[in-house]
Amino acid sequence: MPRRLLFVLLILIIPAYAQEKEDSSVLLQRVLERLDHLEQQNRQLVQEVTLLRQQVAAAAGVAQAQAPEPAGDNQKAPPLEQRVAVTEARTAEQAQTKVEAAHKYPIQLTGMVLFNAFSNTESRNSYVVNELGLLPNSYASGATMRQTLLGFDFQGPRLPGNGHVNGSLIMDFWSGPSAPGSNWLRLRHADISLDWTHRSFTIGQDKPLISPYAPDSLAEVGVPPLSGAGNLWYWLPQARYEERVALGSNSGIRGQLAVLQSGGTAYETAESQKYTYSEPVKPALEGRVAFWHRIDDKRRFEVAPGFHVSSIRSAGASVGSRIASLDWLITPSARLSITGAFFTGQNVAGLGSLGNGITRSPDGTLRAVHASGGWTQLAFPLTARLTLNIFSGLEHDKSIDLRAANIVHNWSYASNLMYHLNSNLVIGLEGLQMRTRSASGLQGVQNRYDLAFGYLF
Repeated sequence: MPRRLLFVLLILIIPAYAQEKEDSSVLLQRVLERLDHLEQQNRQLVQEVTLLRQQVAAAAGVAQAQAPEPAGDNQKAPPLEQRVAVTEARTAEQAQTKVEAAHKYPIQLTGMVLFNAFSNTESRNSYVVNELGLLPNSYASGATMRQTLLGFDFQGPRLPGNGHVNGSLIMDFWSGPSAPGSNWLRLRHADISLDWTHRSFTIGQDKPLISPYAPDSLAEVGVPPLSGAGNLWYWLPQARYEERVALGSNSGIRGQLAVLQSGGTAYETAESQKYTYSEPVKPALEGRVAFWHRIDDKRRFEVAPGFHVSSIRSAGASVGSRIASLDWLITPSARLSITGAFFTGQNVAGLGSLGNGITRSPDGTLRAVHASGGWTQLAFPLTARLTLNIFSGLEHDKSIDLRAANIVHNWSYASNLMYHLNSNLVIGLEGLQMRTRSASGLQGVQNRYDLAFGYLF
């Protein structure tokens, strides 16, 4: 019995032991497999970390390569687009408004500090220099800063119909005595303009509508270039209306009308007496139609005929002013620009000319003086900073009933070089000659030389 019991116990224990051993082997195998799996995950994580480090290093290398290198002879210039973007950003920053009006609309200070050193040669006719030139007498040399300009540009509120308000004001120090420190501030140009896409309405003081352009000069600023030699320049109070019509994307028409107060004038008698009008001057009417066409970004032209109509009363009599005009702006290439104007008519003195408006004959009859004139300029941009300007102008008045001393013919021609040291500082060198003739036939020649330094702000 005991043997059988022992045998039975052995039979029961051996399978249990075998089962327990088998269970331990399976557990051990599972543990080993788990460790294997963890080791694979660790290797994968290490690979991913290594890859991330390589990517970070590569990105740092690219950033370093794109960063600007120190200046040197072998430094490569940045692309044109990048330079243009940087320039525009800096220009916008510099152009930020520095002055603010009481009503919170932006105002920009503009102008030019202008220094002129000049020399005029002697002429037999001092009237030319007094009225038309830079110097106060017929033979002088010196320097002046009277032609310094001071101005403001401003922007106002928006208008219904997607319009806006703009304006400007320009003054100089040309008025008053010519002695240094005795000059007076003078209003040259001022306007308030209501602008829309296709039309504008402007009130202010400006040149005649029929004479929109002027030659480029740093020597003649207080009195514009070619005054009395084809350039009508008086700054007169006026109101303008402009309508713009597009004829495609590269052509258009601008129609303009202006009502202005023409300047006073004088007349001469056969007895050599001079009179100035005391009666109010009636408003003048001017019109101009400009046709323009753009060939490309550098080539374009504009041609505009115009007219002026007004009348002046004196001693119960009325004398009309009738002027026809033509002005042009032609740019056939990037190296040449042609600007000019022409006029013909009677009683032109009220717009700025030789001053011969009307005459009174011995029998008391008032008569308008007929005149014609014009000017043109050729501008040659030699480099991005250097420009050569050549211009000439002529005015010829009929000499009937004028005094013998009156100038009836004035021909001026000049050339100048303008060099921009930078965007603000410009140097000008100019030479001009005026040839005049009086009603009696007396002729005069006047030479003027000028060296100018201007700082634009």
